[in-house]
Amino acid sequence: MSTMEKIKELFNKYYTYITYIFSAGFSFVLDLVLFSVFLWFIDDIIISSYLARAISSFINYLVNKYKVFKYEKKTDKKDNTVFEYFGLVIINVTVSAVLVDAISAVLPIYATIIKGVIDIVIFVINFFIQKLFIFNKDNRNTSFLKYILPLVSFVAIFIKLSDTGISFDYEIYEIISMIIVLPLLYYLYIKVFKSDNYKALNILSLVFTVLMILGASYDTNYTPELVYNSNIHLLVTLIKFIGFYFLFKNLLNSIYRYFKDGKFKDSGNKLSETFSNHPFIFSFTVMFIVYGIYLIIFYPGVINYDNANQIKEVLGMHTRYLDSIVVINDNITLTNFNPILHTLLLGNLFKLGVNIGNVNFGLFLYTFLQMVVVVAVLSYSLKFLYKEGVKSKYLLWILLAYIITPYFPLYAITCVKDTLFTMFVLLYVIKLYQFIKYDFNFKDYVLFMITILLVILFRNNGIYLIMLSLPFTLIVKKGIRKNIILLCILVLLFNYGYGKTLEYLEIPNTSIREMLSIPFQQTARYVKYHESDVTDEEKDAIDTILTYDTLADRYNPILSDKVKNEYNKYATNEELMDYFKVWFEMLWKHPMTYVNATVSNVYGYFYPATYRWYVYNTLNEKLPEAGFDYHFIDFLEPLRGIIQGYSEVFKYVPVVQLSVNCGFYTWSYLFLMVVLILQKKQRYIILLAPAFSLVLMNVAGPANTYFRYVLPYAVALFIIVPLIILEINKNFRRKDA
Repeated sequence: MSTMEKIKELFNKYYTYITYIFSAGFSFVLDLVLFSVFLWFIDDIIISSYLARAISSFINYLVNKYKVFKYEKKTDKKDNTVFEYFGLVIINVTVSAVLVDAISAVLPIYATIIKGVIDIVIFVINFFIQKLFIFNKDNRNTSFLKYILPLVSFVAIFIKLSDTGISFDYEIYEIISMIIVLPLLYYLYIKVFKSDNYKALNILSLVFTVLMILGASYDTNYTPELVYNSNIHLLVTLIKFIGFYFLFKNLLNSIYRYFKDGKFKDSGNKLSETFSNHPFIFSFTVMFIVYGIYLIIFYPGVINYDNANQIKEVLGMHTRYLDSIVVINDNITLTNFNPILHTLLLGNLFKLGVNIGNVNFGLFLYTFLQMVVVVAVLSYSLKFLYKEGVKSKYLLWILLAYIITPYFPLYAITCVKDTLFTMFVLLYVIKLYQFIKYDFNFKDYVLFMITILLVILFRNNGIYLIMLSLPFTLIVKKGIRKNIILLCILVLLFNYGYGKTLEYLEIPNTSIREMLSIPFQQTARYVKYHESDVTDEEKDAIDTILTYDTLADRYNPILSDKVKNEYNKYATNEELMDYFKVWFEMLWKHPMTYVNATVSNVYGYFYPATYRWYVYNTLNEKLPEAGFDYHFIDFLEPLRGIIQGYSEVFKYVPVVQLSVNCGFYTWSYLFLMVVLILQKKQRYIILLAPAFSLVLMNVAGPANTYFRYVLPYAVALFIIVPLIILEINKNFRRKDA
């Protein structure tokens, strides 16, 4: 055998390895040439790098596919090699960058040398990955995406960014979460992964991906800069985009298929039978016992600052609410900053305790009454679902959620206005469902109207919730449009008459400042970051409304209270108009500052990875400071510590933590809306309208990620999900229903 023949035989034997090396070398040279050309024309290193790498990688993909590995698709399955290859490219760049950054920080070796060693290792690993998975000539029923995308999604979830780059500062609970989440991701991609998907859900996945990427940046430094601030930030953004998109795509499609095609089995155990025989009594008894234990441990109940001021109002004491309004009558301390009926109920029961010399007992009377209402409404909701045909097995799961999810029992014994309002919203959603599905008689209309009035009376913005949902029933109840229009007119007349009654009683309403959180926050951020651009005339206009000198210091990106609390209650309409003229002028100068101010104050309602102002579980000192002996029972302090620890730990437990996350509920309602559209059940989107109206109110509100603002539609979701599944999947219904 001649030398040439031996060389040729050797070449054929190691053809794949040799051509792989030459392909990589050619791509490397091409990448450098293209980079130089683009840099000449564009004069931007980052853009030139990405353009050059995109072209060289694509050519390398074609060469490897058709020349190196000689890949030929022999099955009817889709050709995913391009996605798998570029997914590998992104992982390569990321792993290389992260390892070089980490190793060079601890070893006194040039980063170039470290990168060379790491890239050689990656180069070898890439060969086997491309040969065995991506360009597998045998077309095994194995997709590289199933194995590599879970890792990309894992990195997308847990990678941390700082202003300077990637951060490696992880808490112990995050490490535990990593250990739990990675197997779940592999299960999702390998066991649940399917090729069929729905375009609407893929679009929603894209929306969720963008919200996750922007939310993480705003949650770190209240700007979108961590998306694009540097080369490493852009790279991580790309990884996050791919990881989150495929995660949401598979997750949403899997959940939707389960909603639509899932085999819901009922259990015939004694617990289910007991529940089925007496759904209300069973639920009421269980929750009353559990919530009652919470009430004993936190006797006489939990209050916040608003509750303390409400009690002071009823007792005739001065409160901060009076400082923000022009008082109609100096002898009246009551205001409608909080719903007046709730203030009177809470304050007068506390006043009863004052009169008998036991303020704790007075407060306990209110807390006990509220707890009974909560337990009764939640029990009624389960009974209602059972009567509609939901299997008892799933109702018992909801009951379990009512017990173990901390915010249910804790808000049941917390005196905030949101607790009763939440229960009335839940009743309203149930009545709304009945109204959409069934014919109403006179008694039904009366009960519906009473429910609507309770929603209005126990939240000052309750009228908006009603008017942003009830009129939409005109679309699906065409035969009774006159009744619906009459109902809407009666609601508006009641709301108008109620407002006039408060005026007659000289009970002042909330200050206009409560509606101006968005522009006030925008002005404060502008002054903080662009004070040199503010003219003397603009300063005067702002100072008339918001006290200019301390405005920048008072600015808090996630809470507008300190900004709006300095609002000049004596400001005239003309002065307010002058302020808004300045506001518009500043908008044109620095529009992104206004965007950042608004997003910073609301992103938590759309980003399911941040927690603030979650539950109340500590003693508020406002009443003791005012001379009232409001206190917890001392010897129960260890038990309170356990509950407080439990509620704190709960928000860090992987997956279940979502149940106490504001952004998760917004996402859930968006998903349900798409599900109803896909199933052509658009009429039931009306059930989601109260939640969407409250989301809009939260956007206009003063605080970011304030869970009690989310509480009404968080609780309602536990009822809405079974109702929607009931409408689209007959397997979810009891056989005897």
